Amino acid sequence: MHEPLTARQEIWRGLLLGQKAMLTDLAVELKRDYGLTVPAYEALLSLWESPDNSLHATELAKALVYSSGSASNLIKRLAEAGLVTRSSGDEDGRTVRVSLTPTGVDVIERATAAHRQSLAETFEPLIDDDEVGPLLEFARKLAAHTGVLSAPVDE
Repeated sequence: MHEPLTARQEIWRGLLLGQKAMLTDLAVELKRDYGLTVPAYEALLSLWESPDNSLHATELAKALVYSSGSASNLIKRLAEAGLVTRSSGDEDGRTVRVSLTPTGVDVIERATAAHRQSLAETFEPLIDDDEVGPLLEFARKLAAHTGVLSAPVDE
């Protein structure tokens, strides 16, 4: 017989599995409607939310919580698709700057509008008004604990 989950363990499991199910739905929508994978969407979103729609490759990898090798492969695929450009990020050419192309801006704007509409219909109704404050506080605490941000810097 398994030991029953504590309330905190059940919270973890509910968050994990609920998020996984919602990501699966998002993956289907992104692929079907925009030809994007979830990692590609996350990368384009990080660039779109950045000043000048541009980041150093290392900054993008950090924002995605990716290794530099995984980020490099993703950036290469996005460049091949015409969604980003890569350029030298400094005088000696040792760093790479990744920038959205006009096509990339168009795709991420349309995909994000659709995603926000989907969230408004499927996710937001799950949160009662009196739950917003405590849940937002927890989301920010979790993000900070893991070294990421729960919202873009300018929000």
